[in-house]
Amino acid sequence: MNHEHEDHRHETVSVTEKEDLLGLIHMRFGSVPDDIKEKIMAIGDLDVLDRLFLIAVNAANWDVFVSELNEGKNSFKMVGDGFDPLAEINKRDE
Repeated sequence: MNHEHEDHRHETVSVTEKEDLLGLIHMRFGSVPDDIKEKIMAIGDLDVLDRLFLIAVNAANWDVFVSELNEGKNSFKMVGDGFDPLAEINKRDE
């Protein structure tokens, strides 16, 4: 396995990829506060960005997404109602 390639992958997070994540967050949750934009634009690890894409798609609400954003690069726990994108809708229907 070529570890140099893996290391390089982590260094090649483009502005476009970060803007794509911000666009997804905006579509899911509405306006994105400046402090959250700054955190996302500061991400330099593609694995972290990929994880946040999954979180943004699956988080039940804004608070779950922000909590995961603040966890940093070593967190990956997509379990429970916090990661059911329909959980909020189901609560309203009850």
